[in-house]
Amino acid sequence: MVRTVDPTRVEQDARTRWADRDVEPAPVRDDDGRLVAVPPSERLSGISRAARIISVSDSLAEAVAALLRADGVEAVVDHVRVDPGHGDHQVMALRGPGGQVVPLQPGGTTVRVYPPSDDIQLTGEPVAAADVAAEPDGWVTAATIAAALREHLA
Repeated sequence: MVRTVDPTRVEQDARTRWADRDVEPAPVRDDDGRLVAVPPSERLSGISRAARIISVSDSLAEAVAALLRADGVEAVVDHVRVDPGHGDHQVMALRGPGGQVVPLQPGGTTVRVYPPSDDIQLTGEPVAAADVAAEPDGWVTAATIAAALREHLA
């Protein structure tokens, strides 16, 4: 079942969280009431950043899928994938009407379409790729991604 979402709202939520992806935790008060910055460990920072990117890409995928469906292209949010063209971290992906897999890297300026696969770690060459323009803050909008994908998923 495909849920109905407001693509503008979910994208704004994603964009806000993406802009805050490297924000350090707020200081806490010690036993004497002083504000103390407690930096997270390097490992925790990496885990937190990865979780934020997955969360942001999930909302971005919801927005892109909603825009594509509004244009008659049956796309759904799939599950996390690793796009070899973007490193080794996981992001949420779309699944197109023919089973194509599209990992969505927030801020990524190349969108790749892979053949159908159930693997998390995508391998091989994409069947299509599209360069997309980023906004001045580095964000690539859901509308830009959807426009680039329409011809490859229709």
